[in-house]
Amino acid sequence: MSELNEVSGNQLIHPERLDNIDLKVKFDSSSLTRSKVLYGNGRMQVKVQVLVSGYDGNGDRILVPAEVMNTVELIHYNTGRTLRDGWSASTEQGRFTLEAPVIQDAAQPSDDEPDDGIHPQVRTFWVSSSGSGTTQIAASVSLNGATIRSNGTGLSGFQDSSVTLDAQVPVTYSVEQFRWTSNRRGNEEPGNRIWNYYLGLVYQGQQIKLVDWVSSKGTDDVKFAYGNWIYASKTNYLKGILVRPNKTDVTVALPVNDNTFVNYIFRDHALDSSAKIKEYVVRVNDRHGELTVVQALSEFAYTAAESSADGVFPFVAIDQYGTEHKLAIRTNSEKREFFLERG
Repeated sequence: MSELNEVSGNQLIHPERLDNIDLKVKFDSSSLTRSKVLYGNGRMQVKVQVLVSGYDGNGDRILVPAEVMNTVELIHYNTGRTLRDGWSASTEQGRFTLEAPVIQDAAQPSDDEPDDGIHPQVRTFWVSSSGSGTTQIAASVSLNGATIRSNGTGLSGFQDSSVTLDAQVPVTYSVEQFRWTSNRRGNEEPGNRIWNYYLGLVYQGQQIKLVDWVSSKGTDDVKFAYGNWIYASKTNYLKGILVRPNKTDVTVALPVNDNTFVNYIFRDHALDSSAKIKEYVVRVNDRHGELTVVQALSEFAYTAAESSADGVFPFVAIDQYGTEHKLAIRTNSEKREFFLERG
């Protein structure tokens, strides 16, 4: 081992003094659990922590410098290679973990750890899988040009510490298991109606929260249905909006009676055209774990060309585990309703 470099200030250790490292792989620094289950959807993550203890040539515990800590990686236990074949590890916690954010990097000593004032340092990873299967995960670290692994190989062959992850095929639900309900906003101008449709998911009596959606039509609110002069019962204008889940309200404009009617006779209906609008601030996403769709109806049409709102809008709902569910909303202008279908 080379001579110690000169140091200044209150630096505690020198990298040259670090002679050995002990690795322990856990789901949590204080957890005794050795296996966990996740969905193999590429989004759901499980926290895996590596407890790193450094020792000098006398076997005394010392701090591990940052440049060594940064070489800690997760590996497949059986091969000693970094995670692959659909398995991946990130140092960034995503949205689909069901665990609180990590706010500390030092572990408290467990019952089998000596409390000598220098606790193991912690390297935290978030592991996901894009497919189904089981893997055993160990860790590795680079020290003085050599690799130490916790799978029983490498510089310190006595080390044997790992956890097991079982990635299961994401559950596919029938469309009947999705809850699709509507609620009238109320207090609209005469001839206007606004409904909130709520999309939820209940499986075996338990709510599975829907937290996001994706669509080929963009990442902002999607106006998936628009009809003007639709000639339905008490309805000549219809609009449907799939609302972003992070919003608390959305503004909706509807044509209202401006007392300057242009009367038409078509399909035995007397129709009114209006250039006057009324804006409403509609409360949305007020049911925890459910997505919101806004339907806006008016007896009056805009003084614009006729357009049909009928059609099918495909989208993907994402649940609390990160699993995607392909769904679609079918607009029926005649019935003035949105119907949920399998996408």
